[in-house]
Amino acid sequence: MNGKGYTNVPLKEGWSMYKEKETTTVGSVRAGAKVGTEQVKPKEGSRGVKAFTLPISVPPSKGVLLVNDKMCGGCSSCVFACTLYNDGVAAPSISRIQVDNIRFEEWDATAKPCLQCVEPLCMRYCPTNSIKVDGKTGARIIDEKACIGCQECIKHCPYDPPRIRYDEVKKKAVKCNLCDGDPQCVKSCPFGALTYYTDPDGVKTGYMGEGTQL
Repeated sequence: MNGKGYTNVPLKEGWSMYKEKETTTVGSVRAGAKVGTEQVKPKEGSRGVKAFTLPISVPPSKGVLLVNDKMCGGCSSCVFACTLYNDGVAAPSISRIQVDNIRFEEWDATAKPCLQCVEPLCMRYCPTNSIKVDGKTGARIIDEKACIGCQECIKHCPYDPPRIRYDEVKKKAVKCNLCDGDPQCVKSCPFGALTYYTDPDGVKTGYMGEGTQL
């Protein structure tokens, strides 16, 4: 956690993490909130799934969700707001933002949203090219019709927990689409712990790619 209360997102155990440069400030959000430039090396072995040409070249997202863990109460209001808006049901298992306040042995009540990575591994390893960049928000979104439910995107997300969920009913992957630029999780948070930060030139956050200079 940095000095401003915003958490530098932990990576999955066993992944190498290093920084190419000092933490990048993305704007004066809540007294200087920062988004880290943590980088990791991709896992070895993708079960035979062929990745696209590396590195991926896509425009950065124009927005990202920031979480102040000093203010987050772990109430899960964001979780229910997410699925009620996107799916019409209250279903934490498919929420695009996650709060682990159920397993007491691994208690971590801080909300964890998708970071809309600069170099999205979910997009790289999708065998059907079903993950696209939204023209309005820059969010990395899933084309439900093209998704075959293979879960390769979930396996290759470098963050823990993976920011992509699997809908057991639809047999499809689901991820944050920034609610078309009006994130319901932000609006529902009773503590003001969530911020939707935007920049028309793009926000550099999440996985940046091995050896990438930003």
